[in-house]
Amino acid sequence: MKEYFYKREYVFLYLAKFLYAFADSFMEIFGVVMLYKNGMSLPMILLVYGLRFGIMGICSPLFLKISHRFGVASCALIANALRVIGTAMILQSQLNHLILFLIVISLPGALSNPLEDALSSKYVKTEHRGRYNSIRNVARILGQFFASVVVGWGVVTGNNLLLILMVSIFFLLDYLCTAFVDYKPELPTENVLKKTIQYIVKYKSNLKIVYSFRTAHIIERQFTPLYLYLALQNFVAFSTVLSISLLIQIVTVMIAGKCTDKNMKKTNKVVSIIKMFITSMYLFGKNKFMIAVNKTVSDNFEKVYETSIQTSIQNMIQKEKEEDTVLSTLGQMSLCFTEVIVFLILSFFSLFLQEKIFYVIFVLSILATMSIYLKIRKENT
Repeated sequence: MKEYFYKREYVFLYLAKFLYAFADSFMEIFGVVMLYKNGMSLPMILLVYGLRFGIMGICSPLFLKISHRFGVASCALIANALRVIGTAMILQSQLNHLILFLIVISLPGALSNPLEDALSSKYVKTEHRGRYNSIRNVARILGQFFASVVVGWGVVTGNNLLLILMVSIFFLLDYLCTAFVDYKPELPTENVLKKTIQYIVKYKSNLKIVYSFRTAHIIERQFTPLYLYLALQNFVAFSTVLSISLLIQIVTVMIAGKCTDKNMKKTNKVVSIIKMFITSMYLFGKNKFMIAVNKTVSDNFEKVYETSIQTSIQNMIQKEKEEDTVLSTLGQMSLCFTEVIVFLILSFFSLFLQEKIFYVIFVLSILATMSIYLKIRKENT
């Protein structure tokens, strides 16, 4: 295991992931549920998230411009500051300023989402990538576990000031860790915005397609907590299920990383089949207990699946001729623009389907898992 810790960059990337996961858990895990608790309807939440990802996609080139001039850590600093404001707005139920709220929840993703793949592709050796992603995901799980306990307690007791203070401190520490691995990426000489649009519209790439298909997984991850909350109708029970779910995930994530380094093709196949099966169980589970258990199992294998797919994406980035940071940004833009379309369609149909729209989300996730596996298999071949 020492080869996964011998580089200072590895250690700071692990620490940054833990700190970020803790700070961002309020938005990542509880965000949709809190919007619903604050009175926002399901179609409106889907619309807000669609607009969010649209703004995120359009503004993604900002990451390239700012990181090239000031370093990638500066993007993390700005993004984290905006996330603190967004967290405060949700906690204080200040959602009547919808335009301001959209800005503070959209720009952070545009500025920081490419960081994950860009930093990993730059610093992590190919033969380390599977278990490295496992350790990063374990750090993320631990951060989310501690955060879920703290956030659950804070929401139940109404201690909003303490929650905002803790989120601010952990986001600041995340920035400081990222600053230790800071670098300024090189940019193409031609216009960056023009180049990114040309890539998305004209360039045929399995990387772009895989990023686009991952839209369904992002939507499932964002909205399954709300599906669980609606089934349980109890916030304490909801946060308890999430906390238990997070604890169980650590062992299986480590196994996935080790297996990915040994045999990526076989690991991708196995985890893809398991993910499709688990997601399909949401279509048949009708009682609270079954939904809660399946949520725990789903979370468990989602991290395993993420470890495997993340490793494949980083390897695909490394094979391309473009600079890693540019490709990471282009991939995120492909993801965001696909999310806009899908979210707007889901928002429209949810007006008629109401809570049955969750079944559409789960079916889309199953189809996306199958499609991504086929694309990665083709790429590896």
